[in-house]
Amino acid sequence: MDLTTFARDHAGQITATIGLVTFALAKNKLTPGGIIMAIIVATVHMLDPFPVFFWLLVPFFLLGVLVTKIGHAEKARLTKSSDGSSGGEGPRNWMQVVANGGIASVLIALHTYLAGSNPYMALRLGVNPGIYAPKLQGVLPIGIMAHYGAVAADTFGSELGILAKSTPVLVTAPWRKVPRGTNGGITIEGLAYGLLASFLITVIAYIGTYFMPPYRVLSTDVGILVCLMGVFGSILDSFLGATVQATVTDRGSGKVVEGPGGQRVKVLAGGSRVQLGRDILTNNGVNLAMAGLTSLLAMAIAWVLDLSV
Repeated sequence: MDLTTFARDHAGQITATIGLVTFALAKNKLTPGGIIMAIIVATVHMLDPFPVFFWLLVPFFLLGVLVTKIGHAEKARLTKSSDGSSGGEGPRNWMQVVANGGIASVLIALHTYLAGSNPYMALRLGVNPGIYAPKLQGVLPIGIMAHYGAVAADTFGSELGILAKSTPVLVTAPWRKVPRGTNGGITIEGLAYGLLASFLITVIAYIGTYFMPPYRVLSTDVGILVCLMGVFGSILDSFLGATVQATVTDRGSGKVVEGPGGQRVKVLAGGSRVQLGRDILTNNGVNLAMAGLTSLLAMAIAWVLDLSV
């Protein structure tokens, strides 16, 4: 496929990408590195013969921007930033883009290759068929959909859960109350918001696969699996946050101190910050691990239950 044909066939997706990049630059939603990585991720999504993957990426980004904006002033008051700025979410960098879209991009690249290996798709795409693995090709879309259900659920749970009226508790010790913003802290409201996000992604996936290639109706079993795996991913993210990610608090205020761009917060001996938990993964590392494990588990369940898209 030459560049002209690609541009013609993906005019809507290219236009959407340009629009989102312009919006992100104007509203300072992404750093320059984040912009470049987002364009790479979007391009990988465009290459797949299933347009639905790209149209899962777009609402994930827009919904993420929306829930990040909700209660921004209150969130800034509840937490502190390690670089001295106000708390709350700043522009996302390239590592955060990879953490939330990297696993999906890898799975999409594999699905794109296998779609080209399918004799029928190879004929349509004008390529030589290679390895033909129909069952793997059938479960990969489920893993990709579950990925977006999970990262959306985690975003909703984190950004809206911190505003919950109830006090957060540690996911590994539900009887223990923790400060808002603590890694591994959960609330009933946060879990409910996560379920809402996962449900929205499932609905978008259902509509996308019906009205766009492959023009199929997602089975009820696939829809339920994708939705539940989204909630599972959000809970898994909290579990990983509680077990392999450190939480740093300020001695004076007791507020959680966050690193810009999901990076580690430096703690000096005798300083004003206290570190709790094991410092194995950064927030970006936790998100990437959660997305990968959730996607793989969703595909494994789909494989065993003989589900496919």
